[in-house]
Amino acid sequence: MNVPKLPRDSWLLCFSAFSADLGYQGVTALFPLYLVFELHASLYAYGLVTAIAFGGGAFVAFIGGRAGDRLGHKRVAILGNTLIPLMALAGLAGSVWLAALLYILGWWARYLRSPPRRALLVDATPPEQRIQAFGMLHALDIGGGMISALVALGALWLHLAVGHIMLWAVIPLIVSTVLLVLVRRDRVYTARTPSSAGTRGVRLTAGALMLPLLVSATLYGFSFYNLGFPILTAARAHRTAGYEWGVLAYVVYLGISACSGYLLGLRRGSAVRSLWLIGYLVSALGSGLIGLGEWLHLPALSFYLAVAVLGFGMGAVETFEPALVSSAVSHTRLGRGMGFLSVSRASGQLLANLIMGLLFAFGPAVPYFYASASALLAAIVFGSVELAGARWRV
Repeated sequence: MNVPKLPRDSWLLCFSAFSADLGYQGVTALFPLYLVFELHASLYAYGLVTAIAFGGGAFVAFIGGRAGDRLGHKRVAILGNTLIPLMALAGLAGSVWLAALLYILGWWARYLRSPPRRALLVDATPPEQRIQAFGMLHALDIGGGMISALVALGALWLHLAVGHIMLWAVIPLIVSTVLLVLVRRDRVYTARTPSSAGTRGVRLTAGALMLPLLVSATLYGFSFYNLGFPILTAARAHRTAGYEWGVLAYVVYLGISACSGYLLGLRRGSAVRSLWLIGYLVSALGSGLIGLGEWLHLPALSFYLAVAVLGFGMGAVETFEPALVSSAVSHTRLGRGMGFLSVSRASGQLLANLIMGLLFAFGPAVPYFYASASALLAAIVFGSVELAGARWRV
């Protein structure tokens, strides 16, 4: 297996991400089941909770990026990471509103941490290795999440209480924070000087690429619903088999996403083309296939294949979006740039989860068709950048 030769601090950040997701992704998989089936909240209530988590997270992400530039990326990343375990306590709440509050606060802590952690990875990695680094970050990040979901799946098969399973997240999250503390940043690699890419008679600078990138990230955010919706879709379709079928959907999604992040990080080619073609467009296909399967009542296998396609697209987006931002902003504004990226995605997610919760009233296929159309629009917008003549390589 071809493993990238990354600096020490890059590996520490990647494995910190692995440990973090090893903790809270299991909570993410179980929380919708706990809220809807254990506490008897409606799908709209779940959509509202996730909308607040992501929408408020947009503001928190912006604060995290700005604070990282001023106070130090490492300090802010550690602070956010330390507070993520709040979401693991949601399973002990016993009431919809207290569970929702703890889950939201944990997600906001995650958003506080993400922009400075991405900025730290850029600082720790030579420019020519940044796509590899972000691909490895995503692979280990989501790989840890897949293992977390598998642990949750096994615990469900053992008939353990959902709320008690969620508590396990605290241990790997503590390990994740320790790994962040160990980051030394002995050598800080400055960001590559933004270069130009040729267009038809126009010079498109890296900075000029930021606006269409943020617009596309927002549009993709409108399609980037919480995976709790497919988890609930699968669980409702297999009520007699328990919650396991819902969590299995999350395992498939995370497993494929981790593999795509690793493989695409090793790939050479245009990051612009890869983002809209392999990321946004494939994500649109995945959501569309889920909707088609629900509309035509296709066998369960088609649902899990569609979830796998969706996971592959997400892996591409998480690899190429931050890599493009790292070359499109100056080194002193790196945290702010990553914050804007998180804000764009989260602001889209705010409405996406509200809309998804409402659209289920019109049928189980309708929300997924909406998400597919939104991701397709993101692909069209960002694909037009390349069609205009931008040949971008990071």
